[in-house]
Amino acid sequence: MKKRLIICTSIIQMILVKISYFICCLFNKNKKDGWVVVAVETASMLKNISSALPNSVAVNFAPNRFYDFNYDYEVYPKKGIFKIGNLIYSSLLFGYLLSKYDKFLYLGSVGFLNPYVDGRQAEFEFLKKSNKRIVCYFLGSEIRSYKLLDEFGVNKGIDTLTTYERYSSIGIDSNENENKRKRLAKVAEKYANCIFNAPVDQMTYIDINVHDILYFYPDNQFQKDNEKFDNLSMINILHSPTSPILKGTQLVRAAIKKLELEGYIFNYVELKNASNSKVLATLKESHIVLNQFYAFVPGVFGIEALVHNCAMLTSADSNIEPTLGLGANEAWLVTPYWQVYDNLKYLLDNPEEIKAYADRGFDWAYKNCRASVNGQRLNSILND
Repeated sequence: MKKRLIICTSIIQMILVKISYFICCLFNKNKKDGWVVVAVETASMLKNISSALPNSVAVNFAPNRFYDFNYDYEVYPKKGIFKIGNLIYSSLLFGYLLSKYDKFLYLGSVGFLNPYVDGRQAEFEFLKKSNKRIVCYFLGSEIRSYKLLDEFGVNKGIDTLTTYERYSSIGIDSNENENKRKRLAKVAEKYANCIFNAPVDQMTYIDINVHDILYFYPDNQFQKDNEKFDNLSMINILHSPTSPILKGTQLVRAAIKKLELEGYIFNYVELKNASNSKVLATLKESHIVLNQFYAFVPGVFGIEALVHNCAMLTSADSNIEPTLGLGANEAWLVTPYWQVYDNLKYLLDNPEEIKAYADRGFDWAYKNCRASVNGQRLNSILND
């Protein structure tokens, strides 16, 4: 019964899209030369990518409690009869945007229609029939195969994100969800003009070449602060997990406790469920950042730590995820989950290394993560 209802809803949505599209085409004679960027806001990626693409419009499908951004269009989850209104609105909005724009960039797995039915098959098929361009930019768990990354971890003899995410998000590793991710990958592979993904950290069923994940951090935030290193009599250490089990908070707390018992004196701050503005303010005062310890990329928080001139410990490793590029492993202290205590102790014993790592990290981020630089790279790829 539920499956039939979902299928009927999808059919009705597509009918509404076509009606909206053909009616709007009668009035929208002038096309807009820009991108429609579609996402559920994740780590400011929607805001930053849409800002990096000229004349783009951002469509956000869910609020994010960590940010206070405004978007061109917002279709937020509703319950009851209001959910029906949302399904109608997103369909009509899709048709309207189709009549004005020829380029659509999808972040993550979201879509205007219900993407969980067919992995966006109907949506992408209609886009292609309408001569639109499609770009898929994947962000993490929505595309990451548990089966493939589990096998990778076993072969390498290491724990990975999938080792523990199944405990923080019960059912995420089910066969049903694995099939959804595989369907999402194969639909993107079939219809997208190009795909962005981290091929190891976000290992999936895509068998064609993909473009590297790019970070788009605002240029005006790159302000190196050397003064905070003038006095290291009290070293400030920050850990700010959005998902404690997944980020390795248990390892961080164990390392902090052991160092305290050994007589080390420092100021440890752990932020949970804090707004992004609070995190950024704390980063400005921090010397060492303990990021995440099961992933192979630094993530947006890692880039924020580098931009704010902090020495960072993280498991991100260009020997495992080569798309990180040159100099990545010198930009931070590569720290697999079994070395959190050892590497933190090393920095506390050698405080001169804290500023050295912080400066290298800042320089790497300045070269590789600025919105102006990667905006040009992204536009070059998309316009090719």
